[in-house]
Amino acid sequence: MWQQMMREHPAHGTKAWCVQYIYTLGESTATTRGAFVALLAGMDRVLQCRSQIKTRQLATTRVSVTASVCLSPQTPLRASQYCNRAERGAPEKKAKEKFIDMMYYVPSPDDVLINRLVASATAKTEIVDTGEEKAVKFSHAEVSFPCDEHNNYFENDKTMGLSIVQNSTVHFRLKSWRDEYVAIRIYIDAIIYDKLYKTYALLALQNIKFDRFATYAAVLLPVDVLQRRTRIEHGTYCSEIITEVLQQCEIGGPLLASAVACQSTPNMLYLYLGGHKSAQVVRRPCERGIPGG
Repeated sequence: MWQQMMREHPAHGTKAWCVQYIYTLGESTATTRGAFVALLAGMDRVLQCRSQIKTRQLATTRVSVTASVCLSPQTPLRASQYCNRAERGAPEKKAKEKFIDMMYYVPSPDDVLINRLVASATAKTEIVDTGEEKAVKFSHAEVSFPCDEHNNYFENDKTMGLSIVQNSTVHFRLKSWRDEYVAIRIYIDAIIYDKLYKTYALLALQNIKFDRFATYAAVLLPVDVLQRRTRIEHGTYCSEIITEVLQQCEIGGPLLASAVACQSTPNMLYLYLGGHKSAQVVRRPCERGIPGG
């Protein structure tokens, strides 16, 4: 009877209706009233169970939400969690990124005269961390590639070096580095690395000669005079060809991008790429030779 009444009158299933109905039974028998009282007691137990279930569900939901918030990216991570996340991302970063080293030669007091003259004539100054001015005196610059375009690293700590020195042509060959070199490391995309590597390799095949006049006149002559000199007819020198190709590949940032390649010197190139803040002294097996340009 109760189930039939619930189907016909759903609103009658409330506890308040049952209480009101008991008092309106009037002439109904005691048995009928007793049945409704028992039914009311049963409804109390059902309502209590429902309340307890809802309380447990709410507590479970709170725990789940709290756990989700604690693991969200916006929440500060413990040092161990941060390190683990960094290590997981490291292989992907290494696969997409390579580096080149810009190599700058510092002539010693007993070095070849021409190297000391170039370093002094094109010298610059920079402000170091102590606030003092420090002279920047390089006579030569090169680019070092630790691996080839197929990601094969060279043996015996050697790298592929691109440059040009006096009485020679542009070369791209395996070499080691003397202690007199200072390096600035530049991280670049692997695709850009391959483009740069192949560009220098092609330039080394073009028999581009050393431009002695532009090397020594870069800081003296007007830009329009220097720009009339061409790579095919007059040749080039170390910092000029390096600056041109770095600009072509959009490497080095806005400061280098705004540089005039035909007026570039090793010292200016060094400052364009960060100076002492980015530099490190090289300690590799020595290959004796006379740099220049």
